[in-house]
Amino acid sequence: MADVEVKGLREVIADLKDFPLGVQRDVINKMSQIAYDSAQKGAGRHTKAGGTGALFQSVFNRKDAETIRTVGHDTRRAPHAFYVIQGTKPHDIRPKDKKALRWVSNSKFVFAKFVREHPGYAGDAYMDRAAEDALRQFSQLVSDAIGRNI
Repeated sequence: MADVEVKGLREVIADLKDFPLGVQRDVINKMSQIAYDSAQKGAGRHTKAGGTGALFQSVFNRKDAETIRTVGHDTRRAPHAFYVIQGTKPHDIRPKDKKALRWVSNSKFVFAKFVREHPGYAGDAYMDRAAEDALRQFSQLVSDAIGRNI
């Protein structure tokens, strides 16, 4: 999956380095939880009734280093996450391993050898919004963490 750069994130990281390690950990943990919760809401909007829920289930919040956490998608669980977030251009769809495509329309299965000129999909930048949700709360989280770590 392509990296997504969130404006303001480098500045937040630089500001955090001025604080004690306990404050850094506290703020990063809270920010990652806010981003994770928001990302799950975004992914949840793309779960259809009767679907697998793979996109929602693939969202993770993991520790990468002593003070760094990453929120993202496990693309082995949901390889389509990139396309849901970034969108697609108009394209043809052909079956990968079968002779025909199948989907549900009006409570009935529809079959086709291929779909010509799928209109594409604009994408849903919910991961960007998740990061922005966490960044918006940075100042308050720092104030709260300083109060707890004094």
